[in-house]
Amino acid sequence: MIKQINSYKELLEEKTRLNTLLVEQQLQIKEDWQSIKTDLKPAMLAGATMRKIFTRKAGTSAALLGVNLLVDGFVRKVLLAKTGWITRLFVPFLIKNYASHVADEPEKLIQKIKAFFGRKGKTKEETVPVPQDAGVPQTPIMPQATVVPQDTGMEAV
Repeated sequence: MIKQINSYKELLEEKTRLNTLLVEQQLQIKEDWQSIKTDLKPAMLAGATMRKIFTRKAGTSAALLGVNLLVDGFVRKVLLAKTGWITRLFVPFLIKNYASHVADEPEKLIQKIKAFFGRKGKTKEETVPVPQDAGVPQTPIMPQATVVPQDTGMEAV
């Protein structure tokens, strides 16, 4: 509800109140927009992947020609040899479309391959330097072997 302004001082106070209200509402809009973007991120990633699958990137490069030959030769004739004609028609089409987007960015392709085959959550073993004692040779610690009884061929009666 707007109150009636009677003096210049009240006008300035109302102006500052409205400016602070405007700033608060702008911050609220920014926060809401960020939450909407984070909520829709999985859908955006799925949409981008679908776009890559169903559209082909224009241009011809050596990597793209290699991918096309690999898909036509190996995938269509070897991997999909015993499948139906629809599968042999559409699967290479989808692979070629997706590969056309990935082949031009070899760094991202290498990172994806490393991430796929890499260890998850494991790091390389760290080596701890062992101090050398003067005159005492360092010998590696060997685990003790367990003794397994041999079968004598005689059974208990």
